[in-house]
Amino acid sequence: MSAQDTVNVGDGNEASSARRRPRTTMPFRVELARQLSQWRVRIVLLILVLIPVIVRIALLIGGPPTTSSNSNSTTTLVALAQVSGGTFAAFVLQLTQGFLVTLIAALLYGDMIAGEASRSTLKYLLTIPVPRMRLLAVKVAVASTLLLAGLVALTVVALVVGVISYGPGGIQVPGGPELGLGDSIGRLALSTATGASGLLWAAGLGTLLTVVANSPLAAAGGVVLASILSRLLDSIPTLGDLRIVLPTHYSTAFAQFLTAPTDLAPVADSVLSGLIWAVALGALAAWWFSRKDISG
Repeated sequence: MSAQDTVNVGDGNEASSARRRPRTTMPFRVELARQLSQWRVRIVLLILVLIPVIVRIALLIGGPPTTSSNSNSTTTLVALAQVSGGTFAAFVLQLTQGFLVTLIAALLYGDMIAGEASRSTLKYLLTIPVPRMRLLAVKVAVASTLLLAGLVALTVVALVVGVISYGPGGIQVPGGPELGLGDSIGRLALSTATGASGLLWAAGLGTLLTVVANSPLAAAGGVVLASILSRLLDSIPTLGDLRIVLPTHYSTAFAQFLTAPTDLAPVADSVLSGLIWAVALGALAAWWFSRKDISG
């Protein structure tokens, strides 16, 4: 056998081996399409899109705001919501940034691994084979993409519904000026981004709980319970500066972009707090998942 034949045989063996070798990656686009095909994800995204429409219908049923000297803050917010399209969008963000978006994040992240385990597909995914860290990273990336897309859709739909209903005016700052529409759009975008960063802790905790629990409801419920407990403790003034370590302490930082002047200090604190919680809980989740026994 000549040297050239030896090379050709070697190349053939390598090609045949490459064909037999299973893929060890999990494409992001495949997982994204797989998640979008599930009804639970579609319903979550649909809820975020429909919230502005539901709020508009509620305001329409309630009629024009009433002027009263003893009006509470809720009535004042409703009154401002009907001043302009930009103010309506800001009002929708104030209604949703909090427990609702935390619940959405809990559902998306809590189902990542626990959902596969409950459907008995986790062992199948890991025997394709897909490395555990690759599987977890793609799952987190897809959940983050879906959550961010839902938050952006919520803001865009709120602004469109507001402009159609109340005109192309900017945000009416309570007790202050009415901002221009262009400035208001930028502020709404920054407010949405800040609200998303405020959910980093929920993403980290959801990632940890989804690899620990075998039930997506238990994982999502753990995030919701942690949110309720954190908000409860944050409402106790006697805790003083200890409250800054709570994951929801800076949950209202997004509202800084809906007022004038804007204080960026709470925004920076919110982003830093979210990153610390996400990195710490994410690292713990990766460590746990790398050692998790999935044979049972």
